[in-house]
Amino acid sequence: MTSRRARFVTWLARFAIACFLLSVGAIIALLPPVWELERGPIAVVRWPKSGEQVFQIGPGSEHWVPIAAVSKHVIHAIVVAEDARFYEHSGLDWREIRSSIAFNMEQKRYARGASTITQQVVKMAFLSSDKNLLRKLREALGALLLETLLSKDRILEWYINLVEFGDGVFGIKAAAQHFFDTEPELLTIQDGAHLALVLPSPNRWSKGLRQRELTEFGHRRYAHIIREMHKLGFITETLKESALATGDFGRPVLGFRRETDPTESGLDPYWAIPGNEPPPFGHTPQKPTRTPGEKKPKAPPLRP
Repeated sequence: MTSRRARFVTWLARFAIACFLLSVGAIIALLPPVWELERGPIAVVRWPKSGEQVFQIGPGSEHWVPIAAVSKHVIHAIVVAEDARFYEHSGLDWREIRSSIAFNMEQKRYARGASTITQQVVKMAFLSSDKNLLRKLREALGALLLETLLSKDRILEWYINLVEFGDGVFGIKAAAQHFFDTEPELLTIQDGAHLALVLPSPNRWSKGLRQRELTEFGHRRYAHIIREMHKLGFITETLKESALATGDFGRPVLGFRRETDPTESGLDPYWAIPGNEPPPFGHTPQKPTRTPGEKKPKAPPLRP
């Protein structure tokens, strides 16, 4: 009996070790090679409208810009817009994950993500943009490991050099030249907030940036970014007031100097449902008006 029990314990121990080794092997197999970002450069594949492109990006490459050579206002605006708790989490923002799950359940579809800047770096450098659980798992594992390998500033440095600001406009150097005809270190607070506005949907919204006019949603989103930059200590009260007074490309943003915060009520300045969110740039569509007493026109009959 004792011999049988000993054999069972031995078998159970071997089984546990085998499961552990299989789990470790599976995790290693799923991990994107984020350790390559310690050295760089790496080959990155991009798919602009002109077709697939492969280019080298990393320290020492042609389009690389060190974070020290980029306006701090742009860095702060991007952090506020994309990952306000970037300096607090370790790769995954569990608070945003919980909020995202609750919101998506309410909408009954995938309407809001919770990817951190670290996760986005992993995706842009090594993964596809497919929305599936396997890709998200690899992204999460890669983010956790990357946070142990690189400092926050190095992760941000990779982000600003990898991120897309419009069709074929990759990295902060190209964005500064394309939209403002300047260098990254010379970008202003307003420029930084405007660039941050396009990041949720660069291919859709970047063209509007060149129109140099904010929509109603753009006003609220811009004001939210500026106020959060002030709240987090990135800019002074004076700089905040100046940015709000000139935020609409030299014109004040809606609600400037009013007692009510223009980011309150109406459209949510931070979370808009992907696919349904209004653009931040261009003309805001006006609702048709009717004269007093004019009846609402009837809808035409449906075709059989």
